[in-house]
Amino acid sequence: MSPGGHLVTTVLACGAVYGVTGSSPLTAGLAAGGFFIDVDHVLDYVLFERRFRFSPRAFLRHYLEGRARRLVLILHSWELMGLLAVTASMTGSVWLWGYVLGMALHLPLDVKFNGRLTNQSLVPFYSFVYRWRRGFLHERLINQKPLARLHEGFWMIFFRGSRLRNPQVHAVHQPKLAERVLRSPAPPTPARAAGRSPASSHPRPRHLEAGPKPS
Repeated sequence: MSPGGHLVTTVLACGAVYGVTGSSPLTAGLAAGGFFIDVDHVLDYVLFERRFRFSPRAFLRHYLEGRARRLVLILHSWELMGLLAVTASMTGSVWLWGYVLGMALHLPLDVKFNGRLTNQSLVPFYSFVYRWRRGFLHERLINQKPLARLHEGFWMIFFRGSRLRNPQVHAVHQPKLAERVLRSPAPPTPARAAGRSPASSHPRPRHLEAGPKPS
């Protein structure tokens, strides 16, 4: 799901939870688990992609265009969500319960919407053990469909997210262009012009009209 999509869904969920419970810690935990969980993308970008010159737009394009080489994503895992749920039940931490609730919102949305961009189910991908056993390598984790290059501004990319490359762009437009070229008359080449006879290059003289016969 796009970052903007997570932001919208998290804000709506936080408003609903706070309206029902009136609990600030629960709402804050929900915000952290529902949206700020994506901070692990920044960690991957710097630590594993080795990109130290951070630009928000370049960062979004790097991930939304599928150019990442390693996907560690330490906070995106079913195992962590289960471990935090057990910890929250043992400690009674309201904030931690909110975080678990945020993760329970965030991860299924990623599975559903990001799954449209792949040729496989993403349920196993959000297991940390699954990614670890494959070396966190993108090509061994995801059978990615071709993604389009994103040339829009930051906020458009932020809310729109990834999209598939249109494979019919060239198939639709190029034949039409070829048809127009084939149907247009070809200009005379120098060789053809030089091969014309001198007589053919000048207009035929008109025949003089016969005058009156002498009587």
